[in-house]
Order: sequence, then C-alpha cells, then structure tokens
Amino acid sequence: MVSGHQWTRLEHGQNAEVPLKRLLMSVPSNPDKRPVPVPMPQAGNADPTASLKQELKAADPALIGNDALLAAVFSGSGDCVKILDLDGRLQFMSDGGKRVMEVENFSAIKGCPWPDFWVDEGNIAAREAVEDARNGKTAHFVGSANTAKGNPRYWDVQVMPILGPDGKPTHILSISRDISEIRLAELALRESELRLKLALAAAQMGVWETHVVNGEFVSLRRDDRANLLLGGMPGEAPTFEGFASSVHPDDRYLLQPAADRALADDGDGVLDVEYRILAHHDQPERWVHARAQAIPMGNGTRFIGTVRDISERKEAEARQRILSGELQHRIKNSLAIVSAIASQTFKGDDVAERKKAFTSRLEALAQAHDILTAAAWKGALIRTVINSALGPHRSAHEVFEIDGPDLELSAKQALSMGLALHELATNAVKYGALSKASGRVRIAWSLGRPDQAGGQQFTFTWHEIGGPSVATPTASGFGSRVIRSVFAADFEGTVHLDYAPDGLVCTLTARLLPLGDRS
Repeated sequence: MVSGHQWTRLEHGQNAEVPLKRLLMSVPSNPDKRPVPVPMPQAGNADPTASLKQELKAADPALIGNDALLAAVFSGSGDCVKILDLDGRLQFMSDGGKRVMEVENFSAIKGCPWPDFWVDEGNIAAREAVEDARNGKTAHFVGSANTAKGNPRYWDVQVMPILGPDGKPTHILSISRDISEIRLAELALRESELRLKLALAAAQMGVWETHVVNGEFVSLRRDDRANLLLGGMPGEAPTFEGFASSVHPDDRYLLQPAADRALADDGDGVLDVEYRILAHHDQPERWVHARAQAIPMGNGTRFIGTVRDISERKEAEARQRILSGELQHRIKNSLAIVSAIASQTFKGDDVAERKKAFTSRLEALAQAHDILTAAAWKGALIRTVINSALGPHRSAHEVFEIDGPDLELSAKQALSMGLALHELATNAVKYGALSKASGRVRIAWSLGRPDQAGGQQFTFTWHEIGGPSVATPTASGFGSRVIRSVFAADFEGTVHLDYAPDGLVCTLTARLLPLGDRS
C-alpha cells in the first residue's frame, strides 16, 4: 500500500521486527472487538519474547518455540500484516505482505508515514484509522493503494491498537487484504447492472420474478415499472391476488397454459404470453407482453422475466386488420366498377370507339384512386376531385366556372363524383356545350345550415351553357346510369337530369352528415 515518493526513499536502520507469534495474539477475537493486550519487548531484555511466550503457553502450549510454523503461516498468507508506531509510521511488514505489495527492500520504506501510501479517500480513512487506534479503538476501511512497482490494488483494511502491560496502546497493527479482483468484479457487475438498467429503461421494460413450488406460486417480486404495468403502483408490494384481478377476464385463461408449457419436461423453459391489464390507478387498459426463463432450483422453479407495454403495437395491428379489410372491400368494389364499365362500354359494333371510351373511363377511375391514396383513403376535398376529373377537358380558354365552399367528401363519394364528372364532361365534349367554342360549364354547390344531428342540405349543379340545343335521349347509356344510380346512391340523395334546350342541367340533392358519420 505504498506509492509515489515513498518507494524512492532509501532509509536503512536496525531491523526491529516483532516475533510473529505476537501478531497472532494481537488480532481481537472477542465479540465486542475490544483490543487484546499484547506486551511489546522492553529495551534491554535478554529475551524480548519471554512475556509473549508465557501468554502463548496459556493459549496453546504447542505453539511454544514454533516460530517456524508461525513464519510459514505469515509467509504463505496473502494478507499484508504491518506494525506502525503511534505516529502511524511503518515499522514492520510480514513476508507475505512484502510479496503482495511487491516490496523488495523494506528498509527503503521503513519509518514512512503509512497513511501517505493511500490515495484519494483512502488517505483520509487511513489517517482516521491511525487516530482511532491511538485512542484504543479498532477501525476498518476499504481503499486504493499502489504496490511498490506502481500496480494499482484495492484493499480491505483492519486497524487496531497493540496494548502494552499498562493497557495503553504502544503500537498499531494493520492487516490489509488484497480485494482487487473482488473490487473489479463488483465494478464489472455494477457496469453490467447499469447497462441492463439503461437498456430496460430504453425499452420501457419492467422486471419480475416468481418462485413455483409443487405447481404453486409462492413468491412474487417486481420492480416499479413492472408494478405499474401489471396493475400495481411503484413501491407497492405485489400479490398474486392483485395480479390476477388486474388481468382482463377474457385473457386469464392464457396464463396457466403458458406457465405449464414453460414447466413441461419437454419444453424450453420459456414463458411467453401476451394479455391485457385492466384500467387501474388512472392508467388506461393496456396490452402487455411477458417473457421469462424458468430456472430449476432445489425446491422448485424460479421464473425471471420482463414485461413491456405493447398497446401501441396491438393498436397498430388492429388498424392494419381494418385497413386490410377496407382494402379488400375497395378492391372488390373497384373490380366491380371496372367490370360494369367494361360490360356497358363494349356494347355495340364500334370496337375502336368503345375501347377508347373504356380506356378513358379507367383513367378517370385511376385519377380518383390517386387522390384518395394521397389522402390515405380518408376522403378528399371536393374541389380537388373536380379539378382532377376535368383536367383532360380543359382548353386554352377557361370553359369551366367552379364555385362553392370547402367541403371534404368521403372516399366513396369522391370516387363516384369523379366518375360522374368524367361522364358529364365526355358527353359535353361530344354532344353538349363543350362541342362548341363558345360553350362553357358552370359547376356550383352549396351547403345549408346544420340541423340538430349535424346534417346539412347539399346541392350540386352541373349547368351547360352556350352549346347546341339538346333533347332527352331515347335510350339510357352507361354514363347516365352512373350519374342516376351510383352518384345518387353514394351521396344517399337524388339526381335530376334536365335536358333543357339551352343545355343540360344535372342537379344532385343530398343531406350530408359529418364526415365521420357518413357510410
């Protein structure tokens, strides 16, 4: 336990080492740790160990004259035994101590202040220990000190007084044990625990463990996060009754089979189960995922595991199932629309013209799909739907007058309006107002005041102006059927087609509920 300048100090003097038998007697063995009087040799005595031998004889006659045995004990010991004077200066070090401290020349450090060999908090603790021993007290501390060769070590230190015949301290005994490996293991364990704690916190996982004996759960431990996730509160002692009552009744049947599988002789010992915890302590109902490893023990099995909140994942899975169902429904609807378009379009002999019409209608359907996809199929603004449907029919001079308040359509309404506008615009180009350079179309819509249920009267008008004189057709084509049936049905309203001499007027009248209430 020496470092720095102490190892470079060379001081030679008389070897005043105390007989090793005396050191054994100096270690207090009484329960209250009172110092045991150990007489020190007096100057001028012919036999400085005489009084010690008398005491050893009373303790164990076999030790008398067996200095070789005691020397072997101290030499083989990994402890560093030292004797200090009352000022805390180093007077003696055992052979085993010199070995663990890597001391090759004890005379170079003999007489040096022992507390100076310690660093940081150890220096303060060593000074306090010397003061305690000087006052007849024992002391203990753990600290850091380098060996004579500069290698860092960590030590567990006992310090106690050596009492003279008058019962007063004459010297100080220090026994230091190298606990560097233990200390490093402790530090590694703390670092590992810290990493685990940080990882669990980052993953928002709680830790729990339970003991199973003869199929019965006999103990339960949880950290604060697990307590909160599993129906308790931080700091609360968990109980099996409290846990069982916190599990959703529909999920309780999942727990026992999961435990049985983990405990089965042919199983892998892994408990893995997902279940719901009821709302508690202002916490909402949540889904949790518990996973644990079964560890066989002499008196049963111990489960050590984690639990984490998977509510967001479960909600996402539920949304995905809904979206998948909606997608399947929409695909079927789209295929039905395509099939209807095909069957109606290809009636007649003019295949080239029918093919062109079919392609045009599919493009209109695709444009409506693009708008809805961009909005995640939640709906679309009416003006966006109108502009998209009429885009292919716009010319250098504006032929469409569009006027109306902001309004969001449902996905179904947006699709049917897109198809209806495509049919109206195509018909206007062929036979109506847009077949003349002077023709134009006025598109307008309005909303009435909300009623008690939040519904509003919706009126949508397509009015062709400046085109050729029109007459009511003798047969109903695909376009008119889309407008009269699909357009009206998807808005849950009615459509009126007025073939006025100065231009077609198409009017949709419907009661619009708030978007979330529309079918």
